[in-house]
Amino acid sequence: MTMKVMRTCAALALASLALGGCLRRLDLTPGELELLRDSDPELAELRVLPRRKLLSYYPQRDYESSIAVTRASVRVRGERRADERIVSRRTTGKIVAVEELSGMPLLWVNFDDKCTTSARECAHGFVLTELGRYSLVSVPEREGFAEPRNYRRNKLKRNRLKLMRQRSMVELNEVLGVARRVRRKVLTVDLQYRENKYQKTKKTRRRLKGV
Repeated sequence: MTMKVMRTCAALALASLALGGCLRRLDLTPGELELLRDSDPELAELRVLPRRKLLSYYPQRDYESSIAVTRASVRVRGERRADERIVSRRTTGKIVAVEELSGMPLLWVNFDDKCTTSARECAHGFVLTELGRYSLVSVPEREGFAEPRNYRRNKLKRNRLKLMRQRSMVELNEVLGVARRVRRKVLTVDLQYRENKYQKTKKTRRRLKGV
């Protein structure tokens, strides 16, 4: 076990003790969401997290460059900005809007605490799939930057997210995922939430004397 994993486990253990219960991550499903709405109808207090880290790389759309023509070559020089946004597994987000996409519920989640526009414009879209999970389908655009390149977990080429269906062509919506040849599996970025569960057990005891 690496030091990073040990520190994470220790932090979760301390948090569980401080909160007086067992803290665990659960997949957000339609049934769980309805139960949570009973105590939080507007979803104002609920915070959700991505199941896997999401990296979004935004290249600058337009940039200035200079061209110099010589006998040897044509030299092009310029400076281009790029911006990378990271949503880690510990980044909490707030559901700011609920819509529909092809008849399926679509949750808009804002992870950016420094959003300078409306929370809806900064939000990521997670659509309910036939597998019963809310999977990433949309990443917010940024003014002055081109469409982002999105990655799951790390920036390896094999982990670049693309729109695809998970199991069948009859699924209503495509989601952002990476295909794996092994078992023909599609890996996605799904929503989870933290549950702090504590149930006190009252025990009664009686010694039977026989008949």
